[in-house]
Amino acid sequence: MIMKKYFVVIFITVLTAMISIATFNPILGPLARSLGLTEIESGSLVTITGICWILGSFVWGRWARIGRKLIMISALLGYAVMVTAFAWVADAAQRESLSTELLFWVFLGLRAFAGFFFGAIPAMAQSYLMEWTTADNRAKGMALFGGANGLGFVVGPAIGAALTSVGLTAPIYVSAGLLLIVIVVFMIIIPGNQTVSIQNSAAKLSPIDSRIRLYITIGLILSTVMIMLQVTSGFYIQDRLSVSVQEATRMTGLGLSTAGLFVVAAQVLIGRFLKWQPSQLMSVGLSALGAGFLLFLLLPHYYELAFASFGIGIGFVMPGYTTAASLAVNEKEQAPVASIVAAVQGVGSFVGPILGTLLYSLQMNLSYILCFILIVSFIPIMAKKAWSVRTRGV
Repeated sequence: MIMKKYFVVIFITVLTAMISIATFNPILGPLARSLGLTEIESGSLVTITGICWILGSFVWGRWARIGRKLIMISALLGYAVMVTAFAWVADAAQRESLSTELLFWVFLGLRAFAGFFFGAIPAMAQSYLMEWTTADNRAKGMALFGGANGLGFVVGPAIGAALTSVGLTAPIYVSAGLLLIVIVVFMIIIPGNQTVSIQNSAAKLSPIDSRIRLYITIGLILSTVMIMLQVTSGFYIQDRLSVSVQEATRMTGLGLSTAGLFVVAAQVLIGRFLKWQPSQLMSVGLSALGAGFLLFLLLPHYYELAFASFGIGIGFVMPGYTTAASLAVNEKEQAPVASIVAAVQGVGSFVGPILGTLLYSLQMNLSYILCFILIVSFIPIMAKKAWSVRTRGV
């Protein structure tokens, strides 16, 4: 019972952190435009976060010898401060006339530090889970981490949708407040300031290993298109439907809320009723994602239906590629494959924004055309694998 409580706290910690970072993405476009920043500049703010996220995960991992609890609390607090500072500067810029160039560099610095602090959170969470699990149930522990990770990236914008009528920065302040609550809970419930020993015998695994590279590639594509959608959908809805900044933000939040609900529905369906193989999950999920992007391109007025399709796709593809990667390697390689799967999202977090906003600045449909092409190119591969599994009766 006590261990279950620890797992719940780790889940809530990762979920809240991911909600915070995901809340920022969909409101960035309208906020940046209202402050005079370009699409590429707004994308750079998310990109620098992703780069420093990956950098921070390595640096904090080395510092973990001084104590994981101290590092986790420090990182959560530092990240909350950076998030709050960003919102405060944005509010000040809306009240007063500030140089857009200066504003951009201040924002860039704040997001860089935010990403660096954020990098400790998934790294320390995984470290705790690895200690608290055995070889037999480690995959289940990592699934808990992956579930919080993925759910946060779609639930965050949904929570923000309810607050956009208050102000564009309101979701940021609320996410910072949630982080402070999590810090208190973490301090009270998680035991001692244990240090981390370095395991020289840990197995090594390359992301281009022939057993997992297909699934890691699909995971990278999923992460990239998710972030591209979050960062550019506000611009796209505003421009294609000719609505105000506030209305575009509301509609984007509503769309992402719809996607979040369908992600949860898909997870429940898979967990309770479907006994599908990973290839079947990915085949259906990729098809739903492809249909969503096609609908978004051709009939943007039906954006809610498109986001529902996105949610179904994400809900099926995410457990599909993570489970497939886990099953493809042996017991000793479960920890490194879990780290690779987690890192994929960080990579997508800095590739997606700059690529999406760059393409959008050239032509508003280009980013979604690329997403569609990337997704559908893997459908035949996974459909073939799914058919092979079905014919074998596995």
